[in-house]
Amino acid sequence: MRSKKKFTICPNCENKLTPVDHFCSQCGQQNHDLKIPFWHLVEEGIESFFHIDRKALVTLKLLILSPGELSKEFNEGRRVKFIPPIRLYVLISFLFFFLLNFSIPHSFSNEGKNSSLSISFKGLHTSELVALSKKQTDSLATIKKIPPTEFNKFWIDQLYKIANSSKTEFFHSLFKNISYMMFVLMPGFAFILHLFFRNKNSFYVESLIVSVHFHSFVFLLISVFLLVGLTKTIFAFLLTPILVPAYLFFVLRRYYYQKVFASIWKTTAIGVLHFILFASLFISTVFISIYLV
Repeated sequence: MRSKKKFTICPNCENKLTPVDHFCSQCGQQNHDLKIPFWHLVEEGIESFFHIDRKALVTLKLLILSPGELSKEFNEGRRVKFIPPIRLYVLISFLFFFLLNFSIPHSFSNEGKNSSLSISFKGLHTSELVALSKKQTDSLATIKKIPPTEFNKFWIDQLYKIANSSKTEFFHSLFKNISYMMFVLMPGFAFILHLFFRNKNSFYVESLIVSVHFHSFVFLLISVFLLVGLTKTIFAFLLTPILVPAYLFFVLRRYYYQKVFASIWKTTAIGVLHFILFASLFISTVFISIYLV
């Protein structure tokens, strides 16, 4: 990249600077003079854009084609040419939830406001509560002999709200809560990895980087399915359970230097634990979403 115009004296703390100083050694401010011709500013912007673009290409290439290699490079300190893990996850998850919010809830857009989600509680179904008044809902609960406890009243009230709102509203709320859930799932998956490979003299944070990259790949994979419309076909349900474990298998092979047999049984064990963790968190997230309706 072209050399940026530098200060000889730091404008913030008046410390002396040299042309090789990118930052002030005294206060840490970037040594970059913005008082330059407009064309030079545009040129710097273009150069910075393509520099970031190259980073993205290199990062995505390793993430997709070399499972575990990106985590290995990052944890071994070779980080400058890659997008940081959390920033990568945020970018990919933003794309994923944008596509998810755009595609799935919109499939219900033609069903009308009273097309409610199908949920039941102690024999009381949301389909029975559509267009009823709150008083009629309470009467129906009495007919079904549901004890009028505070707990039951609360959940019946939540069902009533869901029954008389659209699926789209509920799904938007659910997707938002799932995005929060991932910040529990990723550290949880990292803990599972750390338990299996704690004898590798690795720190938990290294497993966390592996977890972030793994979930970034999963979100990217499903995003591609959403973009090409595969989620509406049987292929997504067949490919995902094959591609995700296969990716984890190669992560264990490349990052943790596991032999084939060890990679197979550890992929199975870790995959089962990851599924249990995901299912538990997902069910909890659904209940929380219903609770917050």
